[in-house]
Amino acid sequence: MQEKLRVGLFFGGRSVEHEVSVITALQAFENLDKNKYEAVPVYVSKAGDFYTSQKFLDLKKYQDIDSLILQASKVTFARGGLQTLGFFHKFIPLDLAFPLFHGSFGEDGSFQGLLEMYGIPYVGFGVLGSAIAMDKVLSKLVFQALDLPIGKYAAIKRGEKIDSKDLKFPVIVKPAIIGSSIGINKVDKPEDLEFYVEVAGTYSEKILIEEAFENCIEVNCSALGYKDVKISVCEQPIPSAVLLSFEDKYQKGPPGGETGSMKSMSRKIPAPISEKLTKQIQDATKKIFKALDGCGVARVDFFVDPKQERFWVNEVNSPPGSLAYYLWEKSGIKFSKLLDMLIEFALERSQDHKKTTYAFDSGLLSQLAKRGGIKS
Repeated sequence: MQEKLRVGLFFGGRSVEHEVSVITALQAFENLDKNKYEAVPVYVSKAGDFYTSQKFLDLKKYQDIDSLILQASKVTFARGGLQTLGFFHKFIPLDLAFPLFHGSFGEDGSFQGLLEMYGIPYVGFGVLGSAIAMDKVLSKLVFQALDLPIGKYAAIKRGEKIDSKDLKFPVIVKPAIIGSSIGINKVDKPEDLEFYVEVAGTYSEKILIEEAFENCIEVNCSALGYKDVKISVCEQPIPSAVLLSFEDKYQKGPPGGETGSMKSMSRKIPAPISEKLTKQIQDATKKIFKALDGCGVARVDFFVDPKQERFWVNEVNSPPGSLAYYLWEKSGIKFSKLLDMLIEFALERSQDHKKTTYAFDSGLLSQLAKRGGIKS
């Protein structure tokens, strides 16, 4: 009998998208093939501490998170896995890490860097790709370099002033380095701009001010792969108001339907756009995924004017909420198969990384020591 692969599911974290991350992790666990994988849940508290317990995989236990944490083992990283803290500490080896974070300190490359340091293979984008995808300003520079259309925008740091005379209202103001539609607002008048910039600035040091695409729809498309990249069908998410909100994404759904996930959001699949426009959006999605050295799954969001057959790239989500499994189900890949593929891509990339030499014995230090030290 083949030994199961031990997979660390990492979720939660120091992020305003903490709860969304927990939901994504629980969905992934529900669909993980238990005959192939042994899941090791690792919950990261809002304070940034790491804990493990099988109880973190039961949604009902989250009614009292403080009690849940007290029943768990606190862990830290060790080469190739985790180490429990305390007198009777033990090593927990991991074959693979599956980061299921959304937002700061997890989706932005910082956690990926930690895994690289400890030599643990992991699912998803690498350090640089994760960081760029998370930063809505830097990612726009990548879109421009790829000769893809984007909307007009301005970016400022918290505390900086913006000259509103250069802006055409209405505009959208949002934090540049979080997601899930948190802190985003439409601003119709110049006199309201300062207030909403301040709101966005509570969630991110960098703030994005961009044109409001009125009379347009949103269309999303997902990419999946490592060396070979597949592209999903397109979807049109349906907002309940002018902007697609956190509630639209995670707290809406038909009566009796699933809530608490991206699947619960109202949407049209496939998106009601022409075959030509669909192909252009799918090609752009693939182009962006490859430019960011993509591995795993990502979702790219677009603004679309169906009448004029035009699109503009909005942002990249890596990993997307619920891993965009609802798009891949419509593309013929079940959630359990999607997870298998993500793990396979991660292991293949890990093997590729092992071919790279990271250390070089130059003898420099021993030579300096023999000479008696470093001379200024």
